[in-house]
Amino acid sequence: MKINTLDCGVSKVLVEDEFLRLLKKEEGKLFRIALAVLGNEQDAWDSMQQTVEKAWAKRSTLRGGAAAFPAWIKRIVVNQSLNILKTRKRVTPIDPQEMTGIQEISEHAGRDISLVWDVVMDLGEEHRKVIVLRYLGDLTLNEIARDLGISLGTVKSRLNTAHTRMRQKLQDDNLKGAN
Repeated sequence: MKINTLDCGVSKVLVEDEFLRLLKKEEGKLFRIALAVLGNEQDAWDSMQQTVEKAWAKRSTLRGGAAAFPAWIKRIVVNQSLNILKTRKRVTPIDPQEMTGIQEISEHAGRDISLVWDVVMDLGEEHRKVIVLRYLGDLTLNEIARDLGISLGTVKSRLNTAHTRMRQKLQDDNLKGAN
């Protein structure tokens, strides 16, 4: 597949049609990440708008062409969402079943997702952030550390604590449900 680019000396810059085509493929994923981090649709749309503006302005920094675009644009949406959080000082992720773009979910799977999401919501903000960034943002531990401005060890510790608390809560709920 030929990528439409303009030769600007050292780097090749995506042209508008190619940029929009690549963006359209990632749009749903990007919105779900922003929504999970920010907790409401308006903030998520703000993040999306800022992401597109920044990505367009910085498209000359994209290395690796179309293959690198999904990871590059995810990084931008995560950073923009975190910036919005910093300025507004709030995090309230919503139930994933309420997110746009989620296709029909079987009743059983829907209950499982709802149960897990309830457990995630019970976590403190610092643990919820690492879970959302790791599993919805699909970020590496190093990327999470960099984006949150904390050490890699702190990310690992928070993720481990979050997993332990979630596991315990789910086991407790299963025991309650069995009685």
